[in-house]
Amino acid sequence: MRERLNTSIQSISLVLVIAGLAWVVWSASTTMPQMLKYLLIIVAIIEGLSLYLVAKVYPESHTSFKMGIIASFLILIGIKTMLPGMFVPLTITAFAINFLYNFYTNNKRRQGAFKRRAGKRMKIR
Repeated sequence: MRERLNTSIQSISLVLVIAGLAWVVWSASTTMPQMLKYLLIIVAIIEGLSLYLVAKVYPESHTSFKMGIIASFLILIGIKTMLPGMFVPLTITAFAINFLYNFYTNNKRRQGAFKRRAGKRMKIR
């Protein structure tokens, strides 16, 4: 059940990013860096919620990668002030990597090949 909710949350984040970028194209009131800043914050929150839902089910490598993606989203907000020329391409690249990884993990989960391994327990003789 949590995995289906996770997939829905990831789909909502993708739709949100597409809608935000479409808003920039058709609206003259917001700029691309402004919209990307808001999208970074919202998608970081959504990915945090997604990670919370499936952290116990998915492998540790997934948890580590998602934490890295969330950290990169927050770091990109700082890059906006330091390197404004690189902000838009780096942000779009980070979104692309995140969504490609989401599709990859959802496909692996459907095949049943993406599960947490049972941990080794210490045996006392």
